[in-house]
Amino acid sequence: MRAAAPSTYHELLPSGTPPLLPIPLPSTSRRTDIPEADTLPRKRLLLTTPRPSCEVGESSAAAAARQLGPTMPIESIIVDVRSRESSEFYTRHHDAQKDCVAVRAEIEVLRRERLAYEQESIQTHQDLARSEAYCRALEVRVIVLETEVRHHEWQRQAADDLAVQHIMRTQALEAGARDDTLEDTGSSS
Repeated sequence: MRAAAPSTYHELLPSGTPPLLPIPLPSTSRRTDIPEADTLPRKRLLLTTPRPSCEVGESSAAAAARQLGPTMPIESIIVDVRSRESSEFYTRHHDAQKDCVAVRAEIEVLRRERLAYEQESIQTHQDLARSEAYCRALEVRVIVLETEVRHHEWQRQAADDLAVQHIMRTQALEAGARDDTLEDTGSSS
């Protein structure tokens, strides 16, 4: 009975309040100098049971408690405490569920953003691949054009060389024709 009283009082305290130290109840034995734990079981009965000739009356503590006024029965206090604890539990549970829903919503938003970034990344990689392919095609075209330019320069040089040869041959023929004409004019006179 002594152990039940402190835990009942503890249940009445608001949550977070440190527990009260147990208050020792007055001993009902006539011998207070012997601790109850040290007394043998058969002697304990003798020490705590009043003699048949003694009249047992109401204790002063019970009378004082009755004079203070009516108190709540212990069952209603326990029900009240359990009701508060239950209400607190359900409130925390509800808050945890709301937090869980909020976290799930945030995860879903992040998942959608990640998918959008992945799609954007895929599109960027495809654009980069197309751009690199176009650059390679341009490089090949530049190489082809440079080759054609060298070929045209070679053809032009060959044409220039041929033109110079023709001019030199023409000049040689003209010079030969002049010499022949001079010889013909000098031999006829």
